[in-house]
Amino acid sequence: MKNNFITTSILLLSLVFFSTSSFAQNDCLKIGDEHEGGIIFYIDETAEHGLIAAPQDESVLAIYGCLGNTNPIADNSEIGAGESNTQAIVNYCQEEGIAARICYDLFLNGYSDWFLPSINELEMLYINRIAVGGFDETEGSGYISSTEARPAPAYYRSWVYDFGSPQIIPYTRKIVSQKDNTFKIRAIRKF
Repeated sequence: MKNNFITTSILLLSLVFFSTSSFAQNDCLKIGDEHEGGIIFYIDETAEHGLIAAPQDESVLAIYGCLGNTNPIADNSEIGAGESNTQAIVNYCQEEGIAARICYDLFLNGYSDWFLPSINELEMLYINRIAVGGFDETEGSGYISSTEARPAPAYYRSWVYDFGSPQIIPYTRKIVSQKDNTFKIRAIRKF
């Protein structure tokens, strides 16, 4: 009887601990789950952190902006770089209505820490577009990234990801575009 009580107590304590720990909560998360204001499209190797996409595109098309800068300010393409790229763009460019500012100013589903994805974050969004949903996949549907293009003068160009079918350029969906061209926007945030 005493052993059953101890075993039951240990089992209940373990259940309470693991059900309230971040490990147990995030261990169950998967691509496509609704979570913290959006839909998960990336989970890192720790399974504790990742990226969430807004459930829909922003209602406006926008330019990258920063047309007059002469030095690259946001050229990091990696997953995890969208937030710092967006912050750099917003700090440097005073233009209203540019893609990074639209994401930066967004308050959606109780969250205000949205940002414009880097080009590799957009690629991950494309890979998981079915799970996230709501993307325009008609021919020529480009989504703007927070990443400036290199090595040509980065201050003139930015990276765009082609979600359209068929794709504009065979064999690649990553496209370099002038910063004053308008494209679709999908804000993301991290968890």
